[in-house]
Amino acid sequence: MSDPGKPGGPVARGPLARLLDSTLVPRSAIGRKLALTALVNALGTGMFYAGSALYFTQVAGLSNSQVGLGLSLAGLIGFLGTVPVGMLADRIRAGRVYIAIQVWRGLGNVAYCFVGDFTSFAVVACCIGLADAAVPPVSQAVVGSAVGDEERGDTLAKVRAVRNVGFGLGALVATAAIQQGSDNAFLFLIAGNAVFFLASALMLQRAGVTRLVTTAAPAKDRRPTLVADLRYLATAVLNGLLSMHLTLLPLALPLWISQHTDVPLSLYGPLYVLNTVMAVLFQARFARPSDTLRGAVASMAWAGFSLGGFALACWAMGATGAVWAATAFAVLAVVLLTAAELWQSGGAWAISYELARPDRLTQYLSTFQLGTALQGIVAPWVITAVILPNALGWPVFAVLSALAGAGVALTVGRAEIRARENATVTTGTDPGAAVDTEPETAGRTA
Repeated sequence: MSDPGKPGGPVARGPLARLLDSTLVPRSAIGRKLALTALVNALGTGMFYAGSALYFTQVAGLSNSQVGLGLSLAGLIGFLGTVPVGMLADRIRAGRVYIAIQVWRGLGNVAYCFVGDFTSFAVVACCIGLADAAVPPVSQAVVGSAVGDEERGDTLAKVRAVRNVGFGLGALVATAAIQQGSDNAFLFLIAGNAVFFLASALMLQRAGVTRLVTTAAPAKDRRPTLVADLRYLATAVLNGLLSMHLTLLPLALPLWISQHTDVPLSLYGPLYVLNTVMAVLFQARFARPSDTLRGAVASMAWAGFSLGGFALACWAMGATGAVWAATAFAVLAVVLLTAAELWQSGGAWAISYELARPDRLTQYLSTFQLGTALQGIVAPWVITAVILPNALGWPVFAVLSALAGAGVALTVGRAEIRARENATVTTGTDPGAAVDTEPETAGRTA
């Protein structure tokens, strides 16, 4: 065994370094480059999200209803454009489209600096919404092709964790700008987001993502079948329901706490921080079971149960009159919601990728993303008009969440799971995995 203290021996790593390796730092060089790019990207996005509403109303002069309508239109355009952008990515390579999207978003944020009426705001918002909705499937295709099957789940998890760190840091910058309160301070947030998008595009170009081959040639023995496609779509719909955590945390939880419980509203900030910290520390760990298709299906089931547990905790939070008990249920609710988020994201990454046709990878990933996009359109209404006003809203949602998580096993199919396991036993490796002869390069390139 080599002596760590002698030249040439392994470098001893402290607890902090090991923690970073296990939670934030991907194993491959290209994975680390993509994670760093995600950090830069998220810094700007965090600045924007925290200060954009105030910028649009206080600086651009829009009303609350105009901002809401414009963003809703942007969400609809994004929903309609996700699959066409995915098809384009399959034709000209996802890496090239990924860089173009970042440039497009950067220019869109530059345009935001000059909006002064609803029409110009809505046009810019829709242009950016089209790009924003296409990012998840395109970036997933890029990461999957860059690192290979064995590291895909771990890298996606760590990139997401790094992105959460960036969101938090960006929000801190926005907090300082909001406290300063001037028009120039808000313009700094919007323009800064544009700069970070353009910088991330440059970083992606230097990382070599334009050379990545993200689709395979059509397999002679694998023809598209209606049953397979319907199962993929059904799984996407169930994933959309399970991804409601994206709306529950920023919308349902603060409204429920303030209007239906005795929990101090001031607790919402620490609860949001708790969610962020858990996502950073545990995303990679929760994604590990999804290294196999069977594990990914099980993760979706656990996500459904956890989301149901969150709903029951919220229901109990409103039913108790003791502040300490309601507060305890609030903490439990956020822990369960975060667990659902981590299991769902890991499971969705694996299932959407494994069941996609290799020759139309980004198109299929974009189709899978439609479930999440539909959630973004429908969930706000469901939460405000159905769940919160009704006494049995949370219990009914809990049951539906559990059924959705369990239903993924049916839509994926036991035969598909067994086929993947048999392929792994036969080949001795992950099905479809590529041999990485140059681990420090930008992955599979041509």
